[in-house]
Amino acid sequence: MTQPRTRRQLVQLGAMLRKARVEAGLTQEQLGELAGVSRQLVSRVEDGSARGEIGRVAQIATALGLRLVAVPASQRTAPSADQLAIQDMLSRIRRTEPAPNPQASESDD
Repeated sequence: MTQPRTRRQLVQLGAMLRKARVEAGLTQEQLGELAGVSRQLVSRVEDGSARGEIGRVAQIATALGLRLVAVPASQRTAPSADQLAIQDMLSRIRRTEPAPNPQASESDD
């Protein structure tokens, strides 16, 4: 069972990724295609229920143009492996550039 703190972190991470997706003008399906994951996984990540799939979350973040930056182990304070992974992901995500918008290139034709 997900611990309350971990659940809150998953929800917070999902909200950040949803915001980035919407700002990029992408649907969940389009983001899934860019990230190489299913639309259903994108949905689970965005609602905070994609527990145990932190590697896939990184794929989604990368597809959104987010860069992951290493955080020193001394700054990680969560006791469980899940909490460490989620806390690490939250602290490392920084916007680098807007994700490509497939709809924009279609409208240029």
